[in-house]
Amino acid sequence: MTKPAQALFLALAFSFLALISSTANAQWRSPADLGLPQTAPALQLNNLLGKQVDLTNFKGKVVVVNFWASWCEPCREEFEELAQLQENYGSKGLIVLAVNLAEMKPRVMQFLKGNGFSENSIEILLDRNSIAYKSWRARGLPTTFLISKSGKIEGVWIGAIENVDSNEVKGKIETLLRQ
Repeated sequence: MTKPAQALFLALAFSFLALISSTANAQWRSPADLGLPQTAPALQLNNLLGKQVDLTNFKGKVVVVNFWASWCEPCREEFEELAQLQENYGSKGLIVLAVNLAEMKPRVMQFLKGNGFSENSIEILLDRNSIAYKSWRARGLPTTFLISKSGKIEGVWIGAIENVDSNEVKGKIETLLRQ
């Protein structure tokens, strides 16, 4: 398969997965229900400044790991909700890591600028080769993992988080922050 054909195929496949995941009944699900490990996999990626960010540096914090892409419409709609989570709970110990899937930094910067987001509204990590996406076994885009202070996956949200103020979202996050 030629490189352009492969890129087109991957874009169509990810778009299809995004469409499926956006229509699913979005809620926190147990990693065991999805056949995922209890402990969060390794995550070491560069941020927009080229600095490596390592999930293990956030032990003792509650971490939201969100897999997204700028071409994914549900991801685009969800981005403001993720920024709101960081704003609401960052001072209480929550870290939001937005892992961008296979896009170059200029495309991510264009998305941020075009949608009125600052570079530091959320820590954006670049997963250029989809290695983290595959190792975390994300289920389409967007997929969000909620990680406890001890590094355990406490919940997986498949599809867009549409309201961070809902009891479903904030209840689980606030419980983990209190532990």
